[in-house]
Amino acid sequence: MRPVEVFREARRDVCTGAAGALTCAVVLALLLCGVVGATARATVQDVRGAARFLSSGAATQVFTAAGRIDGRACQALTQDPRVVAAGAVRRVADGLLVSSLPGTAIPLHETTTGFPTVLGVEGRLGGPGVLLAPDVASALGKAAGDDLPVPQGSVPVAGIYSYPDDGRDPDLEWAVLAPAPDDGRPFDACWATVWPADDSASAALRRTLLPGTAGFAGTAGFAGTAGFAGTAGTAGAEGTRPTLGQLNPRSGATFEATAQLPAGSAETAALGVGLTVGVAAARRRRLVVASDRHVGVGVGAQAVSAAVQHLMWGVVAGSVATALAVVLVRGLSIGDAAPVVLHAAALSGLAVVGAVCGGIVGVASVRDRALHRYFRSR
Repeated sequence: MRPVEVFREARRDVCTGAAGALTCAVVLALLLCGVVGATARATVQDVRGAARFLSSGAATQVFTAAGRIDGRACQALTQDPRVVAAGAVRRVADGLLVSSLPGTAIPLHETTTGFPTVLGVEGRLGGPGVLLAPDVASALGKAAGDDLPVPQGSVPVAGIYSYPDDGRDPDLEWAVLAPAPDDGRPFDACWATVWPADDSASAALRRTLLPGTAGFAGTAGFAGTAGFAGTAGTAGAEGTRPTLGQLNPRSGATFEATAQLPAGSAETAALGVGLTVGVAAARRRRLVVASDRHVGVGVGAQAVSAAVQHLMWGVVAGSVATALAVVLVRGLSIGDAAPVVLHAAALSGLAVVGAVCGGIVGVASVRDRALHRYFRSR
């Protein structure tokens, strides 16, 4: 047969239903959706679980050594690709007096520029100024972009940081954060979000400790935001032992991923499903194949025809399985969802390859001399 006739015959068999394309597509889609769905669901659960782990502060390590932390070294931790964010913080002894709360000082902390990123507020700042804890903002009736009245004038509110009561260190639940002047003064703690977890990245936090540094106290104006000044410094004392721990240990020391199948098992399953359905579809038409061969149709032409038919309904089934993955990743960011969908498409592609190869194998396994046996067993 001429190649054009082979393709025409394959198209006619699919369009007229003689090839059982609809049944084959449905069967392959159902089986493939099981493989793709299980793999995608497990991956999505892990992605969402990891996001919860990060947002809870469980991946944030806090190295505390009052008055002995090198802020610049803490900021430099972000050069490690496993450190998502890092920043240093120190407490201002006198706190912050606000005109609307006379006689009450709100705890004030000075931070390096990277500290807001650790709290997840970078990119949502309304401009230079202070960050307010949610409870402080609610009590004062302030939002990002407002001015905060203080005895010396006013300071702008750059934003509100999220700090839920979920087991994390409560020190910042009622506080104001202000940018610290880059004057080389030490800090009280270095916070670093390390992801994925890595012992060497966590150990690097200890290297932010200033050698031979005792407690520091002194008068320092708040130069980060104009409008007021106060007695800054740290409450550290010589001999205080540094500590390293999680910001929030409630979620566990490490992130536990969903039990995954052995490497390559999903790919093997997808290929096996396609191959099985492909062989079954070709063997289902063994009487037709043997009859055509009996009248002179070559094995090569039949194999090409079967490959074209299986490719047509295989692509339909693969598209359905990939669409299922698209549904399962809804709500994820593009960066997290894309790898899941691409993996689903790869699994679907393997299944289609298996179906095509199965069709060729199935056709090749049909014997002309067995025509009468196929006829009797139809």
